[in-house]
Amino acid sequence: MLPSNEHLVLMRSMRSALLSAVRTVLDDPRLDGACDSVRLTSVLLLAKAPVDSSHVITMSRDLAGWLGYGVSHVAHTVVPRVRASGIATCVRARDAAGWTHALDFDLLPLKEARSRQGLNPLSLLSKRDLATFLRFCEAVLCPGWAPRDKPATPAGFLARRRGWGSATDRLAMLLLALNARPDGRVPMAPGRLPKDTTRSEATVAKLLGCSVEDARPVLKRLLALGGVAWDRPERYGQDRLLVPAIQAAYRRSRAASTAPAEPTVEGVSVSTASEETAPEASCAGCAAHERPDNLLLEGDGWAQLSFEDVPVEAAGSACGDQNTESEASSQVDEGFDGGSGGAVCADPHAAHPPVVTLSPSSAGALDCFSGSAVLGEAPLPERAGADEDLPEMTGLLAGAAGGEGPLRGEQQIASTGSGWGSPVRTGDFVGAVGVPEDLTVALAPVAWLWAGLGRASTGAWLAKTVRRELVRLRSFVGHGEGVAERRLAERLKRRLDRQRAPVQDLAAWLIRRGLPQNNGCWSNLCDDGIRIDSGGTCPSCDCLVGDRRGLRQIVATEVAAQHPHATGGQWRGVYEEALRAKFDYQSAMDAVRRERAAERQIAFYAAIEEQKTQLAEDKARRAARPCEDCGRAEAAGLCPVCSLRRSTKALVDQAVDIAVALRADVDDPQAVATLTAQVGQDTWAFIRGAVASDGTADPVCRAFAEKDLAQRVLEQRRQRALERLRESGPAEAEAAHVRRMTLHGMFPTEKNRKRAEKAAAKARERVAQDLLREFLGDLARARAAAVPRERPQAWSERCSDLAVRPLNEDTVAVGAGTGSV
Repeated sequence: MLPSNEHLVLMRSMRSALLSAVRTVLDDPRLDGACDSVRLTSVLLLAKAPVDSSHVITMSRDLAGWLGYGVSHVAHTVVPRVRASGIATCVRARDAAGWTHALDFDLLPLKEARSRQGLNPLSLLSKRDLATFLRFCEAVLCPGWAPRDKPATPAGFLARRRGWGSATDRLAMLLLALNARPDGRVPMAPGRLPKDTTRSEATVAKLLGCSVEDARPVLKRLLALGGVAWDRPERYGQDRLLVPAIQAAYRRSRAASTAPAEPTVEGVSVSTASEETAPEASCAGCAAHERPDNLLLEGDGWAQLSFEDVPVEAAGSACGDQNTESEASSQVDEGFDGGSGGAVCADPHAAHPPVVTLSPSSAGALDCFSGSAVLGEAPLPERAGADEDLPEMTGLLAGAAGGEGPLRGEQQIASTGSGWGSPVRTGDFVGAVGVPEDLTVALAPVAWLWAGLGRASTGAWLAKTVRRELVRLRSFVGHGEGVAERRLAERLKRRLDRQRAPVQDLAAWLIRRGLPQNNGCWSNLCDDGIRIDSGGTCPSCDCLVGDRRGLRQIVATEVAAQHPHATGGQWRGVYEEALRAKFDYQSAMDAVRRERAAERQIAFYAAIEEQKTQLAEDKARRAARPCEDCGRAEAAGLCPVCSLRRSTKALVDQAVDIAVALRADVDDPQAVATLTAQVGQDTWAFIRGAVASDGTADPVCRAFAEKDLAQRVLEQRRQRALERLRESGPAEAEAAHVRRMTLHGMFPTEKNRKRAEKAAAKARERVAQDLLREFLGDLARARAAAVPRERPQAWSERCSDLAVRPLNEDTVAVGAGTGSV
């Protein structure tokens, strides 16, 4: 396992993807005003999230190590704040004893992004991206652990920062590390600065989203801890920042990738065995790179030097190798007479550093250039000696080393490995376009054509188009590792096999033929008759093929029955004509069907518009109705004042019922009516004394104040009634019974007693609620019984009234009709 700092080495595309995902989480509106511990917890949940779910199961102890806080602070402060912010839900997993042993977080931004299947940076994260981000966070914040029978995970370089404010410092360090360039330098915030503010403080404030005053102590603590340092303070002062850990990690990575392998014989290194007998073999380019003072390239990126800037005195340069006083005239020397030629010349080795890359085609004997630089792309080790495999290169190198070839001043032999006529330009200052690492599987069928794009910008633009198609495919096949890439590779291979012609322009071919989906039927999952999700044949296309095959069979049977004695040529003509007529008929029927469907759709939309118009008219009619109570015009049937008064009356009636139900004798209707009138009068007198909060005499404000006071009075009386009923005999008896049954068969410990008291309190509350409902029901029945009812008329009286009624023709017709029925 690599040391933890080696996980800080990220590709530019990976760093950009991770930074976009982190900024998406931190910029979520649910984190507005949240503390840095909640924000850092959200980022850590993203790093720990699996690829197929947004749930993260962790423990308070593990989260405390990442945040730099104590376990108690995380369990009682950080986790409740995360749940209150709404950025994630948290479910506590408890054991049989009631102790929390795990926390199940659900990161809502990640869940929402994956459900929408869009271009959200969170939904584009693959399993490799999440694993890389977790290793990166471990290299910065990990507390470190050493499990049994497993490799140990070292602590991050900021793990020692603990205590108050550690979440702020750790979040700032993580954002600085993600924003840092490969050389460790942090891009500074642009623009004008306020007075007494440095650009480094403004950069930290911009990353954290806080003020400069709050970012200044954070930067001081990070400098004291060694997480960041000043970048070339002798030149820029305290105005630029550098992350030493990232700079050291990249230096080690580059040194490991450029170091040549030493051959060994029986466990002894050849270079070690010949160390005392042979001089040290070296390369002019490597020696020049090891002495950076000879060629100083200024700026953050590479800058092409002019010919006047190349020192003539350098023996390893194009000008220096033509100096007669130099000991070696080229970068590859076959030795000299009387000495060991193989001991003083440089062996074939790996690629040079990315500033100046030497190649065989750039030697002084070939094109008189000392090297080549590839903009925006690091040199690949496998390209170090690519041109040495060419048949013509052997003679050229021999001539450059002193063999047969043109002398100085004669016409030089042109390099065959690079030139304007080559299909793939691999010249001195232009590098071949390579397939992006994340698209290696998807573009495998056309990888051999990708280098012919010619420009890195064309490859980058085309790679974005391919990634958008992969996002669309993932909406069909899911986010499984490499599934969408394999489906796209199968499509490209299928299109190449069907074309049967060479691809002249890869970009145009991919945009027009390779990437677009070709639906063979109505299904969105069909691509050239193959299902995108399963990779099998499309059943809808098979159904269409079967229908057409069946139609041809039916036509052939009909023609054979109608023309049994026709010859082969005659039968063929009749068959084609009948088949054409059948297809024309079906096409006409399909056209009629489409027209009818369009008419139904137009009628449907017309009905919707008519219904909308009718609803708008009804709404306007209701709004124009006057108030039923006060008669106010255009009050939609009830004005605000009267509506509030009705609500107040309903609340007052409930409050009066609670007071009367506990004090009155429901068997005495007179006493119930008297008590109701008295309590109602007192309650209304108290309610009408309410004053608006702002002291105004507006009727609406006064009505609202009365309603609010009535609601508070109702709640107060309800609580008092429940308190009295909880102390009643039935409630106490039920509580004692529940307490006794809870303690039955259990040890009389303090914990069991508390559990029994809790159950008894719940039983007492339940009985009080039941008693209050019962009293209110008795009061309603007593009031209903006290209302005088009109005695229904007896049937003898009804029959006598009906007998004296005269009968007319209509009544006789109705009676006759009823009797006949």
